Amino acid sequence: MQVTYPSVDRSWPGAVADTGWNHGLELLEGRGYVTIPLGVLKVSGTDRWTWLNSVSTQDFSNWETASSREALILDPTGHIELSFFAVDDGTNVWILTEEPRGAVEFFQSMRFRSRVEIVDVSADFAVIGYLKTGDKDSLAAQFWSEQARVIWTDPWPGPVGNTTTFTTPGASHPADDPAAPHRELAVVSRPDLPDLEAKAATNALMKADLGAWEAVRISLWHPRLGCEGKPGTLPHELDWLRVAVSLQKGCYPGQETVAKLTNRGRPPRRLTFLDLDGSREELPAIGSPLTLESDGSEVGVLTSVAYHPTDGQIGLGLLKRQVNPAEILLVEGTRAAQSVIVDPSGDNPRRLDDSKLSGLLGLRARKK
Repeated sequence: MQVTYPSVDRSWPGAVADTGWNHGLELLEGRGYVTIPLGVLKVSGTDRWTWLNSVSTQDFSNWETASSREALILDPTGHIELSFFAVDDGTNVWILTEEPRGAVEFFQSMRFRSRVEIVDVSADFAVIGYLKTGDKDSLAAQFWSEQARVIWTDPWPGPVGNTTTFTTPGASHPADDPAAPHRELAVVSRPDLPDLEAKAATNALMKADLGAWEAVRISLWHPRLGCEGKPGTLPHELDWLRVAVSLQKGCYPGQETVAKLTNRGRPPRRLTFLDLDGSREELPAIGSPLTLESDGSEVGVLTSVAYHPTDGQIGLGLLKRQVNPAEILLVEGTRAAQSVIVDPSGDNPRRLDDSKLSGLLGLRARKK
């Protein structure tokens, strides 16, 4: 099967997310919202679920209307090409993605005889982000849910479906904290957006910086295509399988690599959370090298960074897997302490160790 892969620009054009000061606290408290620069696609047709199931990493075969999913598109070697959020309204699958042009290009190339139609409606719809705590509605959630055509609720941290995780066994995850913020995205009419924002202001809602939204994402350890999902990155390195990859299905691009690395391999790199010391007011640039304070050797790259309204300067970095988590890192002269996201061992609960593999091989031999 010939697969056409798009040339993807992973930046957010014109959207500078380098500050989280402006109304970041209001966002955390549920009194703020952010306009998120995501493209919006609509996929219609009777085959939309089975077709999405065949081209992406997620299991859409037994999907429920109004439930939210996150999925990846991989290249044939298992590396990340695209990511998207999806929710079905009973007639259409709404897809929210950082790269609508690349997504449309890929989806159109994979239609074949499937009864689906893919339309880019980014010019007609905008995406609004806001936060909730647990199952509790916030002021922003109450307002924007009334204006929304459809709502996507973040399934992070999952796990979702038949999958696995690459975090340290038994370790806590910040997104599992009952007090942790929970992200939702409301798809609203773009022509109506100025009036909706004026109405939001009369309801005491503040428009926050995109950087504040990024700070929340970073604090929850959630990877993003434009930052962590750079070319050559494997989903295992980012602990992205937990919500975006089903291990129950096959026959999608990159599936063989996903299975091999999960069952027998270890990711070569690992995502880590970074707590910067704040000695410099200016944030280091994304893409800056991460070096060991102890000997100056380069061990990774800064993938995300933001000012968190309560936690200060935080970031995510992609490191060589075997870097000691106790090591202090330097980025543009700023010290950064690590919190482990992906286990330095590279293990996951689905990995077959030697004893499991020998037992499996023995069982197969006895069946012959």
